[in-house]
Amino acid sequence: MSAYTDFFLNSKSSVVQLELLEISHPNFSKTYRVVRNAVNGVTVTHETAAVFDYEYYPLKIKPQGARDDLDHFIEVSFGDLGEILPTELDNIMKAPGGMQIKPTVKYRVYRSDQLTAPLYGPLLLEVSSLSFDEQGCTFEAKAPALNLTRTGQIYSISRFPPLRGFIT
Repeated sequence: MSAYTDFFLNSKSSVVQLELLEISHPNFSKTYRVVRNAVNGVTVTHETAAVFDYEYYPLKIKPQGARDDLDHFIEVSFGDLGEILPTELDNIMKAPGGMQIKPTVKYRVYRSDQLTAPLYGPLLLEVSSLSFDEQGCTFEAKAPALNLTRTGQIYSISRFPPLRGFIT
């Protein structure tokens, strides 16, 4: 049984799932490490054995699609970031070629009683769209598009007539 399945089937009701985001870009002033549901913040050990502090920010994480395919993405809504994200986006715009690199998001899930290893993740995602309104900032983070060009040949009956015998 996986640790993720064990969490849902065997953990106490007082144990919660902590959702953490690590948001970075080469032109950001720092890497932002935020936790959604631990008001006092948390200190966790990553899969690399490095220890990091995560600060609480009011945000909503809405997963879209199945976790086991490349179409999975998360929608993140920050409620109270003030001037942090607009300032960081200005840093990206000012840097030469800054918009060529998208901000990255690492999504991890921990158990509140075991902060030494992720329960799920990290998922390496990149910010694909970003919007601001009076309530805060919303962005979508998707799996990076690794292959944007087609490779190989298209095998059609018009190009390869002997294939007709294999179609039932």
